Amino acid sequence: MLPTKDSGSLTKRRPMPFAEINGLQLFYHEQGPADPDAPTIVFVHGTQGNASLYAGLMDALSDRFRCAVLNHRGRPPSDSPDHSSMYSIEQFADDQAAFIEQRGYENITMMGWSLGVRTTLAYLHRHGSGRVGQAILVAGPPSPNFGGQALTPPDQGAPPREVWGEQFRSSTEACWEGSQHSRATCDLEATLSSIAIPVAIFPGRHDPICPHAAAEFMSREIPNATLRTFEESGHAPLVTEAERFVEETVAFIERCETARSAIAGD
Repeated sequence: MLPTKDSGSLTKRRPMPFAEINGLQLFYHEQGPADPDAPTIVFVHGTQGNASLYAGLMDALSDRFRCAVLNHRGRPPSDSPDHSSMYSIEQFADDQAAFIEQRGYENITMMGWSLGVRTTLAYLHRHGSGRVGQAILVAGPPSPNFGGQALTPPDQGAPPREVWGEQFRSSTEACWEGSQHSRATCDLEATLSSIAIPVAIFPGRHDPICPHAAAEFMSREIPNATLRTFEESGHAPLVTEAERFVEETVAFIERCETARSAIAGD
């Protein structure tokens, strides 16, 4: 199965588990092999997204990977604190860290999309890469220093309109305000050169929200970076070029695993 707009909401699937994370009950979804040693992908959604935006991709990858996604605070059915100060990229990263540790994930692939890119970078900066084998950064900048950043859904390359509608409805007002403030102030450019794990960067060529220049910048600054541009895509290459996106994801993870095996054998 490939990622499509028809994959549905993860909150309609059963079971519907919650994890107690930093004092809040946060919804999460996990699917794929039950083997705890199976390679694991942890997905990180963006500013106004929710876990369901990864439903199709998880369906496509869960035959060979254990797939997990945490629904951030402020996105029902996860708990939603009332004050905007409870929402920031750093807080989302800390929630991810607590979730990953609680679930016991090791040697994961961490995939961030849109603002999830900065959440992933913040995680690596604040918590290190001890549990992360490699990362995939999709259509997101490391700082507010790149143009674009449109808040209204673009026509070209955006997820389907019904998906955009769901994600904007899913966020509380406090979450929206706190996320937008953090989006405008959180700058992680200086952390890129210290990333020690392999990183794949998957931008859309026609992304009006995150310009391609952001991906080019990250590919220069991150020591072990691979840039794969999706020429027919805007902000959602995992939807608009779904088949290639799955292929590139699998190929990158397999290359990383092969390289680690070779090093271990030396």
